[in-house]
Amino acid sequence: MDYNYIKSLLLGGILLLLANCLYAQDEMSLNGQWKIIYDDNNEGREKNWIYGEGFDQSNLQQDISVPSCWEEFKQDYEGVAIYKTEFEVPAGWKGKNIAIQFGAVNYISEVYLNDEVVGYHKGGFTPFEFRVNKTIKAGEKNTLIVRVVSPVLYSDKVIDGIGPHQTPMWRGALTGGIWQDVSLRATDAYVVDDVFIQTDYKSGDVSFDLGIENTTTANQDAEVIVNILDKDKKVILSKKENLALTPGVNDLDWKLNIENHQNWGPKNPYLYTAQVQIVKDGKVSDQNDIRFGIREFTIKDKKYYLNGEEFYLKGAFFEGLYPTKLAYMDSEEMARKEIQLALDAGFNMIRPWRKPPPRKWLDLCDEMGVLTVGSLAIECMHRPIASPMLPDMVETEVRESILRDRNRTCVIQWELFNELWQPVLIQMLHPMALLARDLDPTRLVLDESGGFANGANIYQPYEKVAIKFSDIHTYPGYNFNDNAFQKMRQVSWTKEEKKAAGYPKLKSPGHKNKPGAMVFVSEIGYGSLPDLEANNKEFAAKGNALAPMYREHKRLDEDFNKVLDASGMRSVFPTLHDLIVAQQNYHGTLNKRMLEASRSNYLTAGYCIHALSDGDWIIGGGIIDLWRNPKGNVYEYTKMANQPQLVISRIKNRNLFEGKTSKLSLVGINEYADEKVTVEMNITDEEGKLVSQDKVKADLTHGVSDLHIGTLQTKGLNGNYTLSSVMKNKKGEVIASNKETFSVFNEAALAVSSKKVLLLEADNKLSTYFTAKGIPFEKFTGKNKKGQLVIVGKLGTDDAFKTQVKAAKAYAEKGGTVFFTEVKGKKINETKHREIPDELQSSDNFPYNATLIPANGLWHNAAPIVTDHPVFAGLPTNQFMGLEYTAIGTTTAMIMPEGKNIVGVITHDRFPKQDKMLRNYIGVGKVYFDSHMLETEYGKGKVIYSTLNLRNGLSFDPVSQKIMNNILSHYGENMQ
Repeated sequence: MDYNYIKSLLLGGILLLLANCLYAQDEMSLNGQWKIIYDDNNEGREKNWIYGEGFDQSNLQQDISVPSCWEEFKQDYEGVAIYKTEFEVPAGWKGKNIAIQFGAVNYISEVYLNDEVVGYHKGGFTPFEFRVNKTIKAGEKNTLIVRVVSPVLYSDKVIDGIGPHQTPMWRGALTGGIWQDVSLRATDAYVVDDVFIQTDYKSGDVSFDLGIENTTTANQDAEVIVNILDKDKKVILSKKENLALTPGVNDLDWKLNIENHQNWGPKNPYLYTAQVQIVKDGKVSDQNDIRFGIREFTIKDKKYYLNGEEFYLKGAFFEGLYPTKLAYMDSEEMARKEIQLALDAGFNMIRPWRKPPPRKWLDLCDEMGVLTVGSLAIECMHRPIASPMLPDMVETEVRESILRDRNRTCVIQWELFNELWQPVLIQMLHPMALLARDLDPTRLVLDESGGFANGANIYQPYEKVAIKFSDIHTYPGYNFNDNAFQKMRQVSWTKEEKKAAGYPKLKSPGHKNKPGAMVFVSEIGYGSLPDLEANNKEFAAKGNALAPMYREHKRLDEDFNKVLDASGMRSVFPTLHDLIVAQQNYHGTLNKRMLEASRSNYLTAGYCIHALSDGDWIIGGGIIDLWRNPKGNVYEYTKMANQPQLVISRIKNRNLFEGKTSKLSLVGINEYADEKVTVEMNITDEEGKLVSQDKVKADLTHGVSDLHIGTLQTKGLNGNYTLSSVMKNKKGEVIASNKETFSVFNEAALAVSSKKVLLLEADNKLSTYFTAKGIPFEKFTGKNKKGQLVIVGKLGTDDAFKTQVKAAKAYAEKGGTVFFTEVKGKKINETKHREIPDELQSSDNFPYNATLIPANGLWHNAAPIVTDHPVFAGLPTNQFMGLEYTAIGTTTAMIMPEGKNIVGVITHDRFPKQDKMLRNYIGVGKVYFDSHMLETEYGKGKVIYSTLNLRNGLSFDPVSQKIMNNILSHYGENMQ
């Protein structure tokens, strides 16, 4: 036993106790009730509101809590506000170094103390401080005034040379004013200016880069002590040294070694505390305590590694918006709950988005063992608007954000930019990456998430030369079929690999992907509404009516109910709650399948679902809502896809003709060691009756493995079936299971009508199909016998064809029925400002002059709803359009038309008017409906319009044929 070592620890503990008794550092919180003047006309300087007497003479004063976002107290206010508070400091502070510290103030801060200028800071999300030794009055009343200029987003104000959308911003809230803590800190003459800790997970070495400031004007001797405390706050290691400190900052490099150290990770988030002290004449002049963990996060062989072990990164995009306090946690309990929900769902990383999280939130991540990304409030998709000030603003955010959090154990990577478009910011990619590397050599640095500008580049720890990296942002939409699955599976594959897989021309998502490069899917997912009724009850009980999301949730509840009525979709969803539950089930199913596809790619080292919690204009993206409640099956199904072992089934052709076969494959995902498995495959019918079963033995290797490639037989089948795959280990224990559905149609199910129809088309696609199927038809001429169904195929664009279309509508007007399989018109541009009309669109000018709109959904739901209509007899109805309809699914619809919706959509603009200037905290855009299939009364007859891809699937898809047969049967055999 090393008794000298034990004696040194005991002595260190005694010295620590004595030093704390002789502690010269003190702190005082200035949080609490302040006064504020909302200086809407920016006249505060002129009227001397920045000075105590001038402020007191104003009758515009109001109360405000500090810290807070000022829009918690004044609805959507932006511009200038002036704060004031008064306080006393102890008389014993006289002669000390006193600093006033701000956690964050958005965006420009001018600080005045006792009518004297203190300092100026620019930047809304990082801490800053000023030394106030010469202006503060110890033992007396002090008056602190802070003039704040917020970002300008929704007005045309230009303040101090900064106009609308010209500051770095976070889209979740305006976050105006003093929104993080304010405090005073007093020390003696020797100050711990900076501490940067680097660790070695192999050896237990802990390196300290120390900045020790001597604030006197002469050389001074002082003792510097570094203590390392374990998780129980016991000193386990200590080093001290008497040093001659020159005036100014003295740099020290120390290294200590922790014997039998514990590494930090999700399973054991072990935190040490480094205690750095400066002692002069037996008295502690200053002390800085920093919690840290020992860990390394890096890339090797195209995989992430944590502490030398492969680590599959499963992340959740995180807006960081809260119901009442907006940018700051409503409570520690709420923050702890959201982190725990992420962990319980199988995530090991949270990606805070375009805002450094509050330090208390990062404290919880450190303690709970969840990894995070260091995200900076620099830009967001075309914002800020470029100005000559922007490069300096960006560099400030990079520098101050990294310096704030570079000792954070949970932060494993710096993410600098996101989806860049502006040349001035693209120019900064490389310089800012090198700046980040200089400030923090220990972490990964990603220059641009999404890689929109130059493709993504990632810098390894201690490296200044980047490696190419496929960082993928993709929102595939509702029709996630086999091709969409394969697109995710073969991101960054070579041409040879794609050809061998049978998908040589399939284009995967991503920007400038390098074949063979490591892949991280940093944004993927779909969307659904939260439980608006339940959320609004929580807002009413605990919320703030001034906050944007309070108003937005209430508006959405009202507007979706109105549109449910206007669209006719009450027949499917009697209540808004019914619609929301169906959306959430659909959202969860899509999230699960998208993640399964991503994990099936051997090059994918991780992913980040969009999103953990609902936000502002991403209100649909979360798997939990704004009040941190799990969103039903969105949460549960996403959780299923996060499991360490998966069996994933793929049926290439989901809809099959009886007797035809389809490729059936099973993919295994395994984060553990290789093992032998057995997969049981059972096929059951709609009643749960077993139809067939099979069993395969396979090697479930670490990573991605093809467990089985076979053929699905359909002889003798007819109806809807479920393939259940159950994977067991050699002990017979179930380690993973999955389900996939498919449909088989026999000849009887696809029997065609014998009723003659009239046909009008600009090509011969339908006539060829009708002939092959024996469907009697004749060409429409306008002089045909009354009482027949007219099917209009591809629309011609010449005047002669348009004349025939008019004749067809005239035929309907006299009592006929016309079914248009195509609708043309002006398509609303998703990327430009637009106005969704209030009035319904007349169909009089259809099918050529309709107003069409994209309908797919990104992080919001825009999936088609199939009603219970004879056109869909024998097919799933009163539901969102599932993969049964994959061949006819389309992303173009008729916006808000008059008539009866057979297939419709209820959705909303992603942000107001799709105007990028309004893409911010105010919420989503207008709620509206559109139609993929519309039945209208036309004179004495009917006209049906459809944007579905019905014609394209007739040659290979039994569902397309079934729908066409239903159209012929229902409309053709029920003529007047």
